[in-house]
Amino acid sequence: MSFPAWFIETIQCRLVEVSAKIEHQSEPRQAFDEERKAFQTLFASMDIAHKPEFENWEDKLSIKHSIIYERLYLQGLKDGMQLAHSFTTPSALSE
Repeated sequence: MSFPAWFIETIQCRLVEVSAKIEHQSEPRQAFDEERKAFQTLFASMDIAHKPEFENWEDKLSIKHSIIYERLYLQGLKDGMQLAHSFTTPSALSE
């Protein structure tokens, strides 16, 4: 069974919307700020001698992505539960 194009587009738009919200929430902000600072430090000098800074930035980026993926998963779970609930609950429009 394939999903209709409108449904796929709706899910993709929701994913973009939730990702943007996660990026701007205050709670994971510290991890995002640390990643940005580590990246700036890394590219302040493009010298191979800065390999430790690169590894530090890569670690911070990994943490940032972990937070984003966790939040996306949880929001997807909530959205899925709401969708399932709406399909199982009798609608006022059908009465």
